[in-house]
Amino acid sequence: MTAQSDVQVRFETVVISTYPYAEYLTTVQDPVFGIPYRKLNWAAYEGSHPVPSPREYILIVLENEYLRVSLLPELGGRVYQIIFKPTGNNVLYQNPVLKPTHWGPSDQGWWLAAGGIEWCFPVDEHGYEWGEPWSTEIVTSTQGVTVTVRDTTADRARVAIAIHLPPARGYLAITPQIENPTDIPITYKYWTNAMLAPGPGNSVGAETQFVFPTTEVAIHSTGDCRLPGCGTQPTAPNYRIPWPVYQGVDYSRLGNWREWIGFFEYPQAQGPFAGVYDRAADIGVVRVFPPDIARGSKGFGFGWSAPIDARHWTDDGSMYVELHGGAAPTFWDTVTLPPDQVARWTEYWYPLSGIGRLDAATAVAAIGVQVADGRFQVGLHTTEPYSAGHGTLYGWECTRCAGLGHWDVPAIAPGNPFSVTVPTAGRRLTETAWVYLNTTGEVQVAFNACQCAPPTTTVAPLPSWVTTNSFTVTWKLPETWSGVARYDVQFRDGYEGKWRDWLTGTYALSATFTAPSSNGHTFFFRARACSPYGDSAPYGHKDEQWGQAFSSILMTPAPVLVTSSKDATPYLFHLGENLTYTIVVENTGNLTAQVAMTDTLPATLELVMAEEPVGTTGDPSGSIRRWNGALPPAMSLRFRYVFSPTEATPLGVPLTNTVELSGSVLGPVVRRATVVRAYRCWLPLILK
Repeated sequence: MTAQSDVQVRFETVVISTYPYAEYLTTVQDPVFGIPYRKLNWAAYEGSHPVPSPREYILIVLENEYLRVSLLPELGGRVYQIIFKPTGNNVLYQNPVLKPTHWGPSDQGWWLAAGGIEWCFPVDEHGYEWGEPWSTEIVTSTQGVTVTVRDTTADRARVAIAIHLPPARGYLAITPQIENPTDIPITYKYWTNAMLAPGPGNSVGAETQFVFPTTEVAIHSTGDCRLPGCGTQPTAPNYRIPWPVYQGVDYSRLGNWREWIGFFEYPQAQGPFAGVYDRAADIGVVRVFPPDIARGSKGFGFGWSAPIDARHWTDDGSMYVELHGGAAPTFWDTVTLPPDQVARWTEYWYPLSGIGRLDAATAVAAIGVQVADGRFQVGLHTTEPYSAGHGTLYGWECTRCAGLGHWDVPAIAPGNPFSVTVPTAGRRLTETAWVYLNTTGEVQVAFNACQCAPPTTTVAPLPSWVTTNSFTVTWKLPETWSGVARYDVQFRDGYEGKWRDWLTGTYALSATFTAPSSNGHTFFFRARACSPYGDSAPYGHKDEQWGQAFSSILMTPAPVLVTSSKDATPYLFHLGENLTYTIVVENTGNLTAQVAMTDTLPATLELVMAEEPVGTTGDPSGSIRRWNGALPPAMSLRFRYVFSPTEATPLGVPLTNTVELSGSVLGPVVRRATVVRAYRCWLPLILK
């Protein structure tokens, strides 16, 4: 046994009961691809009354903390087993006998349902080379173990499959590489076919569910005459049905089938995943792939209430389903590879358990969401271990973009999923979204990630003053969430200062601010959240003036009046409509302020009412109000004046009035308020 970074590779033997088909094979060469393949003399074979006998095969075994993967080079270089160590399940079907079937390419005329994952090339229906010995090359490194299996090195269309098991990961990375070393183009078909039995007992149950993120499928073949195309051999994707429900039957559930069904995602694989999940056993298998390259996605099952007789392929009655992934969208399509070129992509296959069902998956994580007993039940699986606090699970209601909750995900690992439940409160599952983010705000997996309005955030309140020029600023996670990806944070030096970018595109929720200037300066802050879709909420009108939080730097005790304000409403007014002016004098410093306030009342407006602190005085003309006195820290004064416009109030001319405050740390504070008498207009009434 050789250990490399927690991934072991070793050779073992396995004994498989094998029928004596090898004695009745002859070799034929395909005239198009130059690929030799073997045909079975069915008459002679069946006339021999064959019975199986034990035969020993060599396995290459790869193993890490979560997976034990066995390869069977003698039978097409297939992945023979994937054992999910946390549950002990082999999620791939493993036929206890090797028994010839009448399936396979029509010109070859037979096939072995050996189980596992096979490589189907260069024609559909399993290809030619599923039963041939493939060469192997093993490479070990700190990144794990890679076994590359090859059908040939001859100067013809050929395939190499790199099978990689990394350390501390619960997935198997499979990279098919189709090669054309010739000087002419080749037109081929390639499919990866996984025979799956994720539940116990090396079989499938009624609650086995096909999970394809599509809304339509094309029937390839079926004996279930509730479906179009029954009893025919379609030559194109002409028989299509909505997925998963057709005429009231949910065909994603195997227990709802009668006879066999084979189907493709239409018009092609939607991606980035497809899978099979046994909801009764609570275990499944996921294929994650790039749908722009691997455009085919197919499911197949033998049926349920009236299935194909298992004696066609095995002797113990065991059943399985198939999950195919191909280079072309369907078996009716092909791919052309130019001379001296290769086609390559990487897929991730992994088992998962304990999440109730499968709804969405990436190479990083999978999520399942269901409704039971009036609650949403959400399960999260990851393909590698993470410590507590590595990410957050969010739920929200799409119609109102209202948050249903967010949860810091505890320590999680393959075989140790995370789950939460939330009351439905009358909501339907389709009205909700569930998203898992990592600590940098990147979406790891999402179910029904409807896009809401841009998220909003605010800077958390700060102490009104600090005694150092560096302090921590924190902003809040949005309560209404549409997928926060990053944050922008700005600051302003003083009320009259301009907003400046401090942090852009940050994933953090806090940072240390170091002031560019020091004693007596007040800094205002505002933040906005940006969604993964590229949109962001504006900072907002109120934020433009005051920001969302502020703090003053006071190396020595001092009064601060910078957050004092003067407002007037409404901004536009008409004759006969009152205006209200409000002045707030506020001391946010740490020393009593000796305040002198001077407020010039607006001309051409008639004072109707005044609410003033005791000690307020006016000049003989009545146009100026004054207040002088001490204002302790954290205290404020409020002045309120109500005016009525007069005929002398000009139309359309801005009226700006000013209040001046002395006694602040950096000198006088000036605040202004502007209003405008608006023109009235009447639109014509048109009756029809």
